Amino acid sequence: MQNNPLGQKTVYNPHYDSSLIFPIARSINRKKNNIDEHLFSGYDIWNGYELSWLSKSGKPEVRRIQIVYSAHSEFMVESKSLKLYLGSFAMTVAESEKHIVDTISKDLSAALKVAVDVKLFKNSDTVGFTNFPQSQCIDNIPCECSIYSPDSLLLKAEKKAAEEVCHSDLLKTNCPITSQPDWASVQIGYKGNFTLDKTSLLRYLVSYREHADYHEACCEQIFKALHEILRPEYLWVKCFFTRRGGIDINPCRFFGMPPDNDFSVHLWRQ
Repeated sequence: MQNNPLGQKTVYNPHYDSSLIFPIARSINRKKNNIDEHLFSGYDIWNGYELSWLSKSGKPEVRRIQIVYSAHSEFMVESKSLKLYLGSFAMTVAESEKHIVDTISKDLSAALKVAVDVKLFKNSDTVGFTNFPQSQCIDNIPCECSIYSPDSLLLKAEKKAAEEVCHSDLLKTNCPITSQPDWASVQIGYKGNFTLDKTSLLRYLVSYREHADYHEACCEQIFKALHEILRPEYLWVKCFFTRRGGIDINPCRFFGMPPDNDFSVHLWRQ
């Protein structure tokens, strides 16, 4: 990981350079966190707000970009390297928007060794802010919190059938390289023979407050802890991290159900 561009002095290249993409093997964090990748299915959604290039006339084009790829890819992309790569189109002339989409899809697919779906949106197409539909917010539950390192023993559940969806805006983690704070909302849905105690869930999510790891790894740790205590019929965890460097990252993991294909959620804080 010594070549990871995150945390190093940065040189911004405004001309197309696919070598800027830095893949990270998912197996590194999964091994560290004892995560079985066969437990879930899912995907990672990346939204970028700083993509621009030059048309053949030299006039700048600006788009929002959405990148989606499988949670079972061998690699995930490092966020700063993606920012630098997308920034390398700034002074690059492209014959069409399709050329940009095809180039980015090809480059990322080759680097991550998985099919990568790329879509571009004009400002007029940008999805407005949404709220979690039919979801219980647990943030107003009174509770005392004193543990700020992930501890799955904080989670409690009772033997009572349940099917519910809840969410919290209180998830905070830290970058494992720079220690910069990462802020997120998390939504959880499940069905099974156990009911999750919401106060314990809130304490558990707060316990990530001083934890340093990648967004995808944090989502999978939360998923694993909930799966172990609930033994559910189905379970899903979606984490919506706020922008850093013009990019927000949204890992989503599923068990007992196929992954949905709604990539349009865009929260007020994103």
